[in-house]
Amino acid sequence: MKNALFAIAVLLFLILVLSGCALFEPETETIVIPSQEEKQTENEGIQPFKVKTIYRLPDEFTNAGQLLGWSGKDSVIASNKQVNMSEQTVLKRMAPPYEKSEIISGIQMDSPVIELSPDGSLIREISITRFGTKLKLISLKDGKETEVANFSNTKDLYLQNAAWSNNNQYLCYLVIDPIESGKAFVHLLNVGNQSSTTYTIKNYGKGNNLTKINVSDDGHSVLLTAFQTGKTKKNIIMLGTVNGNSIDIQYEHQSDENQVAWLNNDQFVFLGTDGTLFEYDQRTKELSVLLEKVEGFKLSKDRKCIAYSTYDQDTIYAGKIQGNNVLSNEPVYHGLKPSQMYWSPGEKGLLVYGQKFYSPSSNTQTMTTDGQVLLIEFQ
Repeated sequence: MKNALFAIAVLLFLILVLSGCALFEPETETIVIPSQEEKQTENEGIQPFKVKTIYRLPDEFTNAGQLLGWSGKDSVIASNKQVNMSEQTVLKRMAPPYEKSEIISGIQMDSPVIELSPDGSLIREISITRFGTKLKLISLKDGKETEVANFSNTKDLYLQNAAWSNNNQYLCYLVIDPIESGKAFVHLLNVGNQSSTTYTIKNYGKGNNLTKINVSDDGHSVLLTAFQTGKTKKNIIMLGTVNGNSIDIQYEHQSDENQVAWLNNDQFVFLGTDGTLFEYDQRTKELSVLLEKVEGFKLSKDRKCIAYSTYDQDTIYAGKIQGNNVLSNEPVYHGLKPSQMYWSPGEKGLLVYGQKFYSPSSNTQTMTTDGQVLLIEFQ
């Protein structure tokens, strides 16, 4: 009996001790570390890019103009300045086996300041004359021209930059008021129905000289690059969101001048001044690192693939973007420093313009001044 009573007393004591501990239990944080098997499952189906064929396009294709990109599944476009035709600019197309180009008839431009639309159907041209500046669209199909904007030299506004949205729905252009410092506008053209909306950029800073613009696919956010004057001269990138008739600046970060792209309507990637490739999510306000030592990059149209080059190597890499990571990134070409890269529709090819390296001795490398155009075809 005594043993039974002693056992009951011990049990009651343990219950009281454990319940007391529960009252003063400290807060805990659960950290989930995925196992190797989980990582393999996550990356299943993601294969590295394997090069099938490399074409070197003829030098005459771009030696007097500009590489513009893809106009279809396997044809590429470049501009060419015709010296014997009053300095006019014509367009050339090249298709497999990429040995000879042909001039696209019915299209001649006065200005080399042009850009091909993401779907390869339209040319955006900015022409500057003594009378003013014109922004127009030119159809590759029939040569039809559509004037988007016309800025007379007598007006107190000038066109700074224009750019497409990745889905080809919008053309946005940045307009600056040089008289009233700190006043700028974004004009957003819906390419499909030709409707246009104008927004005032608020609070972007009087010491910031806006240089370029980039618009999201839904037209609700823009990325502005600017050169910051003053004691510390630097380039910055600013995220702006539409708020009524204005664009409010929500975020800014020091960056490279030109290297920026949207991943989707809420996330964008940009290159920092130290070669770090960042990704920013405006929903969570989180900044992540994708890659380091990057010199230049280009996203595919579906935003699932990335091509990039690094500072310490004359090598082009290609990889797949998944979350905040670049997976299966492998070198696809050695010996070229790219200045332009364009993914083909379907991500089966990469069009590259850059300078070739050669080694006169085993200890030195020299970069040629003439550009080369390569088409890297993947399996």
